[in-house]
Amino acid sequence: MKFQVGDKVKFLNDVGGGFISKIESPSLVYVSTTDGFEIPISTGELIKIEAKNVTANFFDEDFGKKEKLSPEDIQEIEEDAKYTSLLHKKSKDLNEGISIAFVPQDQLRTLFGLIDIMVINNSRFNVLFSFFLKDEEKFEGQDYDAIEAYSSYFLDSIDRDDLSKWLEGNVQALFYGQKMDKLISPVNEFFKIKGSKLFQENGFKEIDVLGKKAFVHQLSDLKYQTLISKTEQTANIQSAELSRDIEKALGIKKSLIENHKIGLLEAEIDLHISAIDPDYQKLEKQEILQMQIDYFEKTLEDAMIHQYTKLIYIHGIGNGTLKNELRRILRTYPDIQVKEAAFNSYGYGAIEVHIHYR
Repeated sequence: MKFQVGDKVKFLNDVGGGFISKIESPSLVYVSTTDGFEIPISTGELIKIEAKNVTANFFDEDFGKKEKLSPEDIQEIEEDAKYTSLLHKKSKDLNEGISIAFVPQDQLRTLFGLIDIMVINNSRFNVLFSFFLKDEEKFEGQDYDAIEAYSSYFLDSIDRDDLSKWLEGNVQALFYGQKMDKLISPVNEFFKIKGSKLFQENGFKEIDVLGKKAFVHQLSDLKYQTLISKTEQTANIQSAELSRDIEKALGIKKSLIENHKIGLLEAEIDLHISAIDPDYQKLEKQEILQMQIDYFEKTLEDAMIHQYTKLIYIHGIGNGTLKNELRRILRTYPDIQVKEAAFNSYGYGAIEVHIHYR
């Protein structure tokens, strides 16, 4: 049983109880008792009698009404909320949306020790989510709850031997706000993470909202999430299978790889910096290269999620640096074949990527 700060509990093997005031680890919490003492206790010796978490807000008549908090209350919330980001602020390191984070407990030796799995809600909306992991041909539910705006949620602490179980799955989510001009369509995203990235030192980067080094994988990006009109007529249209012409007419944003679709499960991606960022003149050479590589990896991962089989990457001729970097990254994928793209169409400036699915 998982606990959060504010949950009311009773002692399993003793008289009395209180509420969770601090969470030290998934198996050890602090309970503030009715007589004013704060004691550490194993979660196995507690029974939750009333949950106080953000999920209840969706069914609370008073949700959204402002409650005045003293400076002491605010400080206590910020210090004790282990399972949410400390400051509830927007991350500058992440895109707006939902991500999964792998956080090494040993921040000095990131390739050793246990790993905490977190879901990060880097959006201005409260999110109600469910999280599944793929086990062969089935999906196993891992957790469901709600995450406040600009917060993170603790899923589990795992041994590195169990990492492979967390590399493929699905997340579903609903976005909620007090006042919304347009609704956001629910998220139903499948993800597949390349395991080798979690065994590289440079794969773990400092994430501002966590205050720790972590490997983060984007699950949904609001930039590409469909906006649903508040009119019933448009909402009904959007809930149906839309053709490309209707999508364009309604201004619906598609997944990243669909913006480059040229055929059935085929896409063409131009990696020239002018196609990625029109304001590239202000960038240094190394910044340009990194932006091209980042866009390449994002489109490749999105293509794999949506089961694309053929991708054309236009890298240009230049000095060959970008082309060599693309081939280096692609060699780390066992189910991908690479060859030069058709010369009569692209000259020496593109590669053709074929993705095979087992």
